[in-house]
Parts: sequence; structure tokens; C-alpha cells
Amino acid sequence: MKMNLSTIVLGILITTSRVFADDLPTCFVAPFSGDTTAIQYWQPAMGEGLGEMLTTELGKINKFQMLEVNDLGDLKNEINMGTDGWVEQSQKVDKGGFAAADFMFTAKVTRFGNKESHIGLGGFAPAGFGNLGLHQTVADVRIDWRLVDVATRKIVKTGSASAEQKGGGFDVGSNVGGNGGNINMGNHEFMDSALGHATEKTLQQIISDVQGTTLPESGRVKQKAGLTAKASAANDALKHKPGKVLAVASKNTIIVSLGSKEGFKEGDKLELYQTNDVKDDKGNVVFTDEKLVGELTILSVQEDRSRASFSGDLEVKQGWTVKAK
Repeated sequence: MKMNLSTIVLGILITTSRVFADDLPTCFVAPFSGDTTAIQYWQPAMGEGLGEMLTTELGKINKFQMLEVNDLGDLKNEINMGTDGWVEQSQKVDKGGFAAADFMFTAKVTRFGNKESHIGLGGFAPAGFGNLGLHQTVADVRIDWRLVDVATRKIVKTGSASAEQKGGGFDVGSNVGGNGGNINMGNHEFMDSALGHATEKTLQQIISDVQGTTLPESGRVKQKAGLTAKASAANDALKHKPGKVLAVASKNTIIVSLGSKEGFKEGDKLELYQTNDVKDDKGNVVFTDEKLVGELTILSVQEDRSRASFSGDLEVKQGWTVKAK
């Protein structure tokens, strides 16, 4: 099958984008809150809709790997389907695979409505005014936002964005319908209205500010790196703990007291030390002198011991010391 240059380039770009996305910090957008003293018709689902809109826009700038937050119940149900036996066991989704978040985006809507100067409202349209969508209006939106490090609660970036737009009205009070579900990108009536355009402008201001922000290494990544470093140091210290020759059956069957729990594996080398104990006049060991005489090669490993071989000419003795090379 022939492939033209544009097809090849597109494939490279898609592959590169997927690889890069796996390395991006993770982020979720919490449902927006609203200033109920200024927005009388505010409903929680309006905040969910605005949060979903921002999640979509943030996902386009290749700065974060966005995480789902609104439909966690459905995701959990899918996992439970496998746990309860409704899904083929080889295909089920196991619990414990959710990605953790590096950053959280949170926001509060402080202005969100239509100004109707010709009917003398002098401010935001309250709930209960029907057919405002028929009027020419000036929509006004303001959102105060913060980008927060989830692990440390430190605010990485804070800002506010606002916009006005003249055009066709949108009666939020009527469209809320008790749940605010009509405030989203899928509602053409909302997106084509002045309020929809003002909302879109406001979100784009936020996106511009976030896109220009240099993100620090997240607290979660630092914590993970710290734990990894501590574990590595602990394993390194454990691996360098001296061991003893427990038994010698032959040059290919020398049993030592170091195994997998100290981090050893088949093929590793151990330094072999001949020991000479210095005793006092009562027979107590008061000093042990060690002399490097060669090395052992580990042939097989158990948790607390290993079988090794020795290629030197000395006769290896029980009690000699072995150390990581």
C-alpha cells in the first residue's frame, strides 16, 4: 500500500502526541462554584457544565493529561461489573488503576448573566424572567480561578478573566430548569447567545494564562521521587550488608547468607574474604581480620540465601565473609 508524505507526517505527529501526553502532568477541573449573592439562579450543575467546558479546552493545549471527575460513578460501575462477574475475567477492569492528579483547577463564577438596559433592570437578570432570549442583550461573565498543587495545596497560579458580549439573549433562569444542565458546549442555543460567546471568551482568557504558566514539578512527583530514593538507598544499604559462607559442598555449591531480599540475583558477583579471628586468653573473639581472596558468582537465589561458585584455587571455608562487589 502506497503512503504519501502527508500520511506519514500525520502518523508521526499522532504517535509523538501520544508519547508526549503520557509524560504530561495530570490535572482535573473541579466543578465551578458560583456567587449566589450575585447570581440568583445559580445551580450546581451549571458549575459542572462550565467545568466540563474548561476540561475540554485545557485538553487541547497539550500541557496536561486531563482526568475525568464528573462521571466517576460510571467508571466505578464499570469496574464493579468485572468484580461482580458480569464481565469476562480476562477483559475486566481492575480496581486500583486510576491515575492520580498532580494539579487541580478550581474556579468561582462571580458574574454570569445578561444586562437588559432597555427594560430597566439595571443589572443581572434574576430568575423567573421568561423569553429574555428574544431581546438584544449585553452578557457579562467573570470567573476567578486557581491552579493548585494537589499534594501540597500550594496555589501555583491564580487569576481572573471577564468578558462582555452584545447579541442575542439567553435566559439562564428558564434554561436552568432546576439543574443547570443546559450550560455546556453541546447546547447550540447557549453557545450562539451573547452569554455563550462571553463565556467562551472568558474561558479562552483562562486558557491563555494557563498556557503561558511554567509549571513546577508537582508535589506528587517529588513525593514519589523521594520515596523511590529512600527505597533505593535502603536497598543499597541492605545489599552492602556483609554475609557469611554457610556451607561448602563443592566449588560450585557454596551456600551464602545473602539472597533476593537483599537485592541479589543470578549472575551477581560477591567478594570473598578469608577471615582470621583474633582471640583473647579466654577464647573470646576480640578482632576479626579479613583478607580479600577472590569472588563468587551467584548461580541461584532464594529469599535469604544463594548458591554460588568459586573459580579460585583456595579451599573456601564456612564462616568466611562475602560482600556485594
